[in-house]
Amino acid sequence: MSISIARHLPQVLLSLLLVACTGSKEPATLPPAGNRDSGLLVLNRADQNRSADLRVGETFELHLAENPTTGFGWAIDSSDNQRLVLEGTTYSAPEQSGFVGARGQRSFIFRARQPGDVVLALKYWRFWEGDASVSERFSVNLHILP
Repeated sequence: MSISIARHLPQVLLSLLLVACTGSKEPATLPPAGNRDSGLLVLNRADQNRSADLRVGETFELHLAENPTTGFGWAIDSSDNQRLVLEGTTYSAPEQSGFVGARGQRSFIFRARQPGDVVLALKYWRFWEGDASVSERFSVNLHILP
């Protein structure tokens, strides 16, 4: 039994060393979410799990691909209505006609109401089928400054 342990000891020690080294790395810092277009913060799918700063009173837009002909649509899953208010939503059909099942774009417009941190989470689902139908999720961390 001690021969078996001695034979595998170098592999075990190497594995422990690799785990220790991997666990000590700092998490990679992602760039801020969104782009500023003429001062307006615009977010999209590429901003998944990222963070953005905005000021009280500032509006921002969120654009996500959607195909309502399949019955799927984006809906707010969680937010903070005291700090963030949905001002409107629109759907733009795909620009290229003739493609069955092509996704258009769902746009949400939000306004920051109060300072604080908000996790805005959305889900892509068929509302009549409930949460079991969720096929995509999106979230962004918002830091609302005074």
